[in-house]
Amino acid sequence: MTDLWTAYRQLERTMYRAWPSFEAIEYDGWVVRFADGYTKRANSVNPQFGSTLPLPEKIAHCEGLYAERGLPTIFRLTPFSQPEDLDRTLTAAGYTALDRTLVMEANVDRRLDTESERVVHVSDEAWRTAFDRLHPLGPSDRAAHHRIVRTAEGARCFATVEQHDESIACGLGVLVDDAVGLFDLFTAEASRRRGHGAAIARSILRWAYGRGARTAFLQVHSQNDAARRLYRRLGFEIAYPYWYRLAP
Repeated sequence: MTDLWTAYRQLERTMYRAWPSFEAIEYDGWVVRFADGYTKRANSVNPQFGSTLPLPEKIAHCEGLYAERGLPTIFRLTPFSQPEDLDRTLTAAGYTALDRTLVMEANVDRRLDTESERVVHVSDEAWRTAFDRLHPLGPSDRAAHHRIVRTAEGARCFATVEQHDESIACGLGVLVDDAVGLFDLFTAEASRRRGHGAAIARSILRWAYGRGARTAFLQVHSQNDAARRLYRRLGFEIAYPYWYRLAP
């Protein structure tokens, strides 16, 4: 299990690079991330890499960092978070659990060579327009999202499905070393259950394989059964869960 946790901690680092925060503080083995409040992934304490200082002191320090920035304190916890009693300690302090999520992984290989004419790879700007239409955000969140995507480390694949000169589905791939992450897969409600999401995912995986990717990862809410079924059909398996603890 130790070797497995080591591999998953490395995957955590890869995910940070693919979905970056605007500021990250390394604090006694914890990674404290800030991105103007957009997504809990990029605005949470990630205690995956060890801990030596007294736990109450560390929690209080993190709470102060978020308070300084006008953000709620959120911990993102995994089965390998450190120290092992952190989740119990946060529970006792009144932190609320929410949004249990699954990290899924897959091998990327030549089985994805089949082309799909419905998917087009577009520019960053064209993709942002498609995303903003399919997943509207407020002005501050939209600006933060654009900044995260723009500063993601590695090559990016911006994919859409067009119909009558209008985007009806979109997805983003970010290639970090030999691993590709899938993000922001959205389909217009009237166009769902027609295979657009699967076509976009396969197109991104095929693009990534041609650039050296051999593994893929994504994150999906544990209760999103439709998405989980889709990803299983694409070869993804659950690696580990994570969940959040929100300060009272």
